[in-house]
Amino acid sequence: MALSNSERQRRYRKRKLGAGGRYERLSCFVSITTKRNVERLSDYFGCTMTQMVERLINEKTESLLRKLNEEERQRFYVHLKVVDG
Repeated sequence: MALSNSERQRRYRKRKLGAGGRYERLSCFVSITTKRNVERLSDYFGCTMTQMVERLINEKTESLLRKLNEEERQRFYVHLKVVDG
């Protein structure tokens, strides 16, 4: 018997998000212009929109960290722990 769409989706999410999964879900609303720009960028660079968003965020983070001194870097990471906790 073939799996229903909802069952396939449930299994996919469990694999990606469940115990031992590498991902967390991110849900947000962005302007139409921003979405189109992400679509254009991902098409230009030949990647998925998820990969493009990850790339943009990680590149910006690396750029910022290079500019910060040690105390500012510590504050950056402490803030992350407070937000996560």
